[in-house]
Amino acid sequence: REGEPSAKMAQALSAEEFQRMQAQLLELRTENYRLSDELRKNGAELSGLRQRVQTLDRDLAKANKALSKSKKAQEVEALLGETRMLQGKLQSQEDDFRLQNSTLLRELAKLCAQIEGLEEENRRLQE
Repeated sequence: REGEPSAKMAQALSAEEFQRMQAQLLELRTENYRLSDELRKNGAELSGLRQRVQTLDRDLAKANKALSKSKKAQEVEALLGETRMLQGKLQSQEDDFRLQNSTLLRELAKLCAQIEGLEEENRRLQE
């Protein structure tokens, strides 16, 4: 037993000091086990959180892609709406032009008839 380190320490230390050192060693081992267990739990939690972050990153990328498509769809819808509005304006202008044109053609026909009438009257008066 004298060859063992604890036996030599026991001889060099008083029994009270030896007891105190054994108690400290037991406390340190207990604390070491507790810290090792906590480290293992924290490592497992960290791994889980990293996986969660990866999942959330993928979900965010999908959401951003969908949002981008949605924005593009909104832009396309806005352009289609503007096109419909402009087509409506163009149709209205075409209708106004047709009305003006037919009015002018009637006026022209009326004036041509008046001119012909006046020319006829002029010929009769010259005879």
